[in-house]
Amino acid sequence: MINKLLNNIEKTKITFSSWLISFISILFIRFLFELLSSPTRHGVILFNPITLVHYTLFWATLTLGMIIIIGHATKDFLTSSKIALFGLPIIWLAPILDIVISGGKGFIQSYIFDNGYKIILNFLTFFGPNLESGATYGIRIEMIIVLIGIYFYLKYKEISRTTNFYTILKIYTWGFILASWPGILYTISHITAPIGHLPDIHSPKSILPDIYSFFAKTVFTSNISHNTLYEGISSVSSSRFFELGFDKLSSQILFLISAVLIGMVLFKINRKKFLAVVKNIRPERVGSYIALLLGGVGFAYVNRLSYPILWIDVISVTCLVVSWISLWMYAVHNNDIEDIEIDHISNKERPLVQKELDEHEMRESSYVWLTLAIVGSFCVGFYPFFMSLVYIFTSHIYSTPPLRLRKFPLIPSFLIGVAALATILSGFFFLSVNKDVQTFPIFLSIGVIIMATLAINVKDIKDIEGDRKNGVITLPILFKKNGENIVGLCFALSFLLVPLFLAFNFLYIWSIPASIIGYMLVIKKPFNENSIFTLRFIFVGLIGTTYLYLFLFK
Repeated sequence: MINKLLNNIEKTKITFSSWLISFISILFIRFLFELLSSPTRHGVILFNPITLVHYTLFWATLTLGMIIIIGHATKDFLTSSKIALFGLPIIWLAPILDIVISGGKGFIQSYIFDNGYKIILNFLTFFGPNLESGATYGIRIEMIIVLIGIYFYLKYKEISRTTNFYTILKIYTWGFILASWPGILYTISHITAPIGHLPDIHSPKSILPDIYSFFAKTVFTSNISHNTLYEGISSVSSSRFFELGFDKLSSQILFLISAVLIGMVLFKINRKKFLAVVKNIRPERVGSYIALLLGGVGFAYVNRLSYPILWIDVISVTCLVVSWISLWMYAVHNNDIEDIEIDHISNKERPLVQKELDEHEMRESSYVWLTLAIVGSFCVGFYPFFMSLVYIFTSHIYSTPPLRLRKFPLIPSFLIGVAALATILSGFFFLSVNKDVQTFPIFLSIGVIIMATLAINVKDIKDIEGDRKNGVITLPILFKKNGENIVGLCFALSFLLVPLFLAFNFLYIWSIPASIIGYMLVIKKPFNENSIFTLRFIFVGLIGTTYLYLFLFK
């Protein structure tokens, strides 16, 4: 009977979207049980979105790691993803067992906050001596059942005893690392950062152990603090705020790990299709958005609007970069699906044209990127999350019917300008402590849209033939023979407006030559888009270097 069940699971058809929905459904049932079995002094913490995202990413990271470990043993990563999903309901067991064993009181499930040699001791003693908090009775019983289940599954797959043993050991080690990562990180860092107490707690009796102090200082002194709650620190107690800030910190670390693991799983499942997607990333274009994102971060930094930059802030910015790459790829996927006829003429190297992916596979791939984009931006803060939604909806009406505003002149360039502004504001408000929207100059906000609207028309030159045959009206088509000259003038003007909107006339020393060179590159035959991007990156680099020089030596 078990063999028949496993055989049916292996034959089940599954997509990323169906796997993800099922995964989240299982987790929310677990969250309800854990809410009942693991009470805290703060009440219903699981219903806070920040905590829910943290817990979801923990289970995602754990599950993805197990998929890779089992897949490595069986050489079948797709099937291992199915086995992991169908076996996931076992996580309902731990909170139920804790309730039963405790006589209805429950135990506190949490990370294991030990460090140093205690980590090794805990590993050798199956999560350590404390059974009523951290890794509770229920969690340990659940883990034993999981390990036994994997053993019999690998035996069913006729995996050798040696490989089976090492696979079980790897899974236990992976689970232990995730359960103990705060102590491991603290130990590796060799940093003690005792702050004595949380900001509003003055009693000497409230002094925390070094490991808690380390994370408290990280949360309260990094830029994570002013991105944790939209309402601000004063809306909750300092101890509660620390918990939410720790959720943010944990989410960012787990997000980056899970993003890497997702890539590894998808690569192992189908290397050819994975590489077809990666090949379509268009680094020069996504690089432009990353430059805008970092430009927003830099603008807040040189204007001294942030806390000092700590190591965790680098992790936060990395999350933002991954999120924005994912936003770009989601937009690319949607646009490729709708522009298939144009690409048959103008962009024959695209995956759909080359039939490396079909439309269904392209949509499933877009859901992967969309998930990474939304989760990654949420892990950083409310403002980046909102700006990512602006980007998503802007790209939707740009490419997708019924509006498909890409067909009309100037409007698509304007929408790209809006996406550019959202990108800059995301980086800026991540770092800026002052969340008043007018902290970023309104005149400059309008300027970003105008400059991007003028500059982006160069992308339409190489698509003239395909756009014309599909009824898409762009400046090169609208002005016919003079189209390239008009686009060149718009491109040159975008450089000349930079000093005006930044209110910094010294920058004309860069913008004037850039505008002349830019115009010449646009009208040059044959048109070379890479030279346009090179000029942009050099210009942005010169602007950034100028501001950094003034910041350091002013």
